Amino acid sequence: MKPRTFPRHLPIACLCMAFVLLAGCQTTPAEKPTFLFFPAPPAEPRIQFLTWASGADELEPEQDAFETFILGDEPKAGRRINKPYGIAVRNGVAYVADTKGLSLCRLDFKNGTYGVIGVRGPGRLRKPINVAIDSLGFKFVVDAVRKQVVVFDPQDQYTTAFDIPEPSRPVDLAVHENELFVLDNDESPEILVLDRSTGEILRRFGASGGEAGQFKIPNSLCVDDSGFVYVSDTHNWRIQKLTQDGEPVWTKGTPGYQLGQFGRPRGIRVDPDGIIYLVDGATEIVQMFDTDGQTLMRFGGPGNAPGALGLPSTLAIDRTSIPYFKKYVHEKFNVSQLLFVVSQYGQRLVSVYAMGTFPEGFTLTESELGTIPSLPVEEGIGPVDANDTDEEPAPKLPANPHAKDQ
Repeated sequence: MKPRTFPRHLPIACLCMAFVLLAGCQTTPAEKPTFLFFPAPPAEPRIQFLTWASGADELEPEQDAFETFILGDEPKAGRRINKPYGIAVRNGVAYVADTKGLSLCRLDFKNGTYGVIGVRGPGRLRKPINVAIDSLGFKFVVDAVRKQVVVFDPQDQYTTAFDIPEPSRPVDLAVHENELFVLDNDESPEILVLDRSTGEILRRFGASGGEAGQFKIPNSLCVDDSGFVYVSDTHNWRIQKLTQDGEPVWTKGTPGYQLGQFGRPRGIRVDPDGIIYLVDGATEIVQMFDTDGQTLMRFGGPGNAPGALGLPSTLAIDRTSIPYFKKYVHEKFNVSQLLFVVSQYGQRLVSVYAMGTFPEGFTLTESELGTIPSLPVEEGIGPVDANDTDEEPAPKLPANPHAKDQ
């Protein structure tokens, strides 16, 4: 059989193109992705940083030329969270209380869209600080200027508003069965328990002070499945566990930068397994505790890298959105829930983490591991003053002598 030859009439340009195409097939192998886990090996990794978003840029796909011609070229940079504080997540959608944008920002990770609610009509928000979502999809927003709990239905339509009696400054809330627990951190801080359907005040407890069951500029609260109430008691540098009638169970914490200590305790949440999560705005980490208040671990840290936090305010725990983040998860990591942490400063305002485990005996290779560049805690703290945040400035802590040990 004669060797195959190119016909003489085949243009030289075609021959050149063929060689170019053949050369293009010999691509260099893609670099393996790296993953950021907490705690770092050799400890057992339990939390993986997945991704982040701050507005439309990270959620909505780029328009093609035809879409731009028809719809116009609206800059996405203007559709961004201004100053986030609270967050709640359900079924792939994160609702973020924007204290400067005066709205509830809707980050739809499921469908890749960004929008806002609460910007007009009777549901117009004046200073939303925190938000909670019940099992039916109703959103409850505490508004410090309206001095109300503003309610939106599962379709994000305004439903009603419940008044918080003066003097008041509602800053956080939690839904438990048919009750709303509202944290008021004015000069006489207390917790009001409202009927979820009518807004009627059923009971109230707490007072100003340093004793168990009292608060000093409390920042946040949450309620576990058994009805126990957890409070982030900021100016007392501690967290408290109370019964649903306000009886103290325990208090934990002292001023400081080590695990189990707090510089600026802010958002507090509890997951269905009873693990407590506490965001610290000074050390810019999230600490985790068991139901008795014993320290488990931490994640996050100061800085501008992916996985770091910038003056974090609070977080949301969600198990309904896992399918929409699978593409970011290490293929061997078994995810049990997602953690959405809000930063008030920096490029990455909503950071998404996954909590889970690896199969027994599995070990991450060194080439798979990413890191957050080390940064002294004091350098990572964002601006903190009465005019720039949504709470009173916390007393200053002494300089951190163990920044790398936290």
